[in-house]
Amino acid sequence: MAIDVVMPKMGESITEGTILEWKKNVGDTINRDETLLEISTDKVDSEVPSPESGTILEILFEVNQTVEVGTVIAIIGESGEKVESIPAPKTEEKVTRVEEVETPKPVSITQEVTTSKSRRFFSPIVKAIANEHNISIEELETISGSGKNNRVNKADILAYLENKSGLVQPQAITIPAQPNLPLGQPISMPETQPVNLEDRVEPMGRMRTKIAHHMVESLRTSPHVYSTAEVDVSNLVKLRGKFKREFKSQHGLNLTYTPMILDACIRALHEYQLLNASIEGENIVHHAHINMGVAVALPNNNLIVPVIKASEEKSFIGLARTTADIAGRARENKLSPDEIFGSTFTVTNPGIFGSLFGMGIINQPNVGILSTGSIHKRPVVKESEFGDVVVIRHMMYLTLGYDHRLIDGAYGTRFLSRLVDLIEKYDESRLF
Repeated sequence: MAIDVVMPKMGESITEGTILEWKKNVGDTINRDETLLEISTDKVDSEVPSPESGTILEILFEVNQTVEVGTVIAIIGESGEKVESIPAPKTEEKVTRVEEVETPKPVSITQEVTTSKSRRFFSPIVKAIANEHNISIEELETISGSGKNNRVNKADILAYLENKSGLVQPQAITIPAQPNLPLGQPISMPETQPVNLEDRVEPMGRMRTKIAHHMVESLRTSPHVYSTAEVDVSNLVKLRGKFKREFKSQHGLNLTYTPMILDACIRALHEYQLLNASIEGENIVHHAHINMGVAVALPNNNLIVPVIKASEEKSFIGLARTTADIAGRARENKLSPDEIFGSTFTVTNPGIFGSLFGMGIINQPNVGILSTGSIHKRPVVKESEFGDVVVIRHMMYLTLGYDHRLIDGAYGTRFLSRLVDLIEKYDESRLF
């Protein structure tokens, strides 16, 4: 009996996926749980296993097509088995009501894009934006896409609209003039330099393109402010040296500085909760949990930010174990989309590569990001009962980047000072 293979729901926030590669062709045999195809979402690329063993009877979508979750994408059955045709999904006609004004019926660009013989595939969201702004299929085909095989994504068409002079407003929609600019309104970006004939041009790749869009969008949205503090981590160095063998023996984990700093940061966020909030329009969203994003550098020189959900509920052991787990699976491309979605605060560690301090770009929709620098021995002046003395201490810089729409300098600096205090007075009892 033939089995339908549907586009899987890869996470709560995921509504569609783009087919990157079919691992099998029509007529090939496949075993249960063997990889059938690879898909890409807004968050991560994932492999989709076969739900059953059998023969690939039909593949319903091509590479680079974007498919809604729950849609049948392939059929598996016995060799030679006849397959009933799958009816095309029905689309609901969208009607815009206009009161007291009669206007000519607008042309449905979505329908035109869908039914025309275009050589390029456009996702539903791209077609919807094209329809809203009265962009014809001919004009849509002129837009250069940043996706695989020049596929136009949401960011591409929005950038095109932003740079297009004399934008046509959507038909039958009137937006009243606003007295003030909305928070986080995008600004125009400068044009790139022309390519020299001797230059080597290399495609960015899917992940790098996503990172680029996210970074630019963050700078457009948030006015970044930075505060830096110096912290004496000699106590952390002492604790790690004292307990690393015992910790490894009991828990099978290496004792690192990262969970110590995360633990202190979570406690500081409890006291300065505004840094764990986010902005939606002109509203402040106060999050119930601290979902800690931890930046991880990948072997391909890209960056990903897996999330420790409800990190305030975890013990030190839980933080250490979860941090090691998500970092390891991130480097192996084994994270699910939901594991890199929903952060409320982010910690990044450029110091692991030798940087004294860093100035990270805020991971939207967060309003704060903490960058930790490398640990170095330095002479430091300390007060004693005999007066000032110069001692050698392990020192590190902490840099807090924050969204000035919500966080002022005084608040950000007080949070940073409290974090320094928690790190310098870190209690060994928290390790076990």
